[in-house]
Amino acid sequence: MEAKKWRVVCYVNQFFGQIGGEDMAHVGFSVKEEPVGPALLFQNLLKDDCDVVGTVICGDNYFAENTDKAVAEGVELVRGLKPDLFIAGPAFNAGRYGISCGNMAAAVGRELGIPTVTGMFPENPAVDLFRKDTYIVKTAILSSTLRKVAPTMASIGARLLKHEHIGSAESEGYVIRDIILNEEQPQNAADRAIEMLLKKIKGEPFKSELLPPNFDVVEPAPPVADLKTARLALVSDGGLIPQTNPDKLKPNGSTTVGCYNWDQLIAEPYFVIHSGYDGTWVMENPYRLFPVDVLREEVEQGALGYLDDEVYVACGNCASVAASKAKGQKIAQALLDKGITAAILTST
Repeated sequence: MEAKKWRVVCYVNQFFGQIGGEDMAHVGFSVKEEPVGPALLFQNLLKDDCDVVGTVICGDNYFAENTDKAVAEGVELVRGLKPDLFIAGPAFNAGRYGISCGNMAAAVGRELGIPTVTGMFPENPAVDLFRKDTYIVKTAILSSTLRKVAPTMASIGARLLKHEHIGSAESEGYVIRDIILNEEQPQNAADRAIEMLLKKIKGEPFKSELLPPNFDVVEPAPPVADLKTARLALVSDGGLIPQTNPDKLKPNGSTTVGCYNWDQLIAEPYFVIHSGYDGTWVMENPYRLFPVDVLREEVEQGALGYLDDEVYVACGNCASVAASKAKGQKIAQALLDKGITAAILTST
């Protein structure tokens, strides 16, 4: 007699659910009572012990714009499939997808009382929000690395089902959860502490067992004292660039920025290189991303002192924190060199 297998439900967005790209990000929930997209890979990895009995699919925009409703709706769909394990994503560095995966994993674990696993790039904004609620396996930035991370996600999921030991975040490859567990160590705490202290005194490398969070401190910019004398510039991470792409911006993970004369930019062929949102509305009317028309009226009326003719463009999709800092410093220095005293940053 064949042993009963655990039931697994996977959650994916519209892209991985094979519904469509950004143009279909508005679609609501649907359910396939079979593995779809990444769920096919999880089915193969877990086939000895589990069956993927369903794939829950939801558009990124639908979830982001109706989060509370979407969480409740999604949990009920998952409940109906009677899973023993829930796997979300992985979301890699996609912000909206990460938020939906994190929300779903946290809510399913809380409401249904079953183990949950997801995967994200450590700099995904959802990581800090949900790392205590679920196992978030560390991924690379790009979804092309799915086959590398899926075995780790599947392994953790299977061991959670079997109530087997899950090691430390460092050894297993998931994001640290700040959950304290008792584990037997070859050395007692006093010996380990003295060993670390001696290494520190000798200037040798050592690793603390208690790592405090590391947060950047960003001082807020001072308010503009008088708009009538302010020198203003426009900056965006929306990726509107000349069709020739002279600064080699990339659709995701871009490390470069562009600076373009506004009138020349919109007079020649242009496009939106950012692959993380639907650029149709910007292509139809670039002033939706850069409010140059309204601000020029303010200058003419004397309400604004000056508007720089050049706009600064970056692509924020899947950009690492380090790359974003470098781009921001480059733009800031250029603005200071021009004597710009204020900037408006627009996004997607």
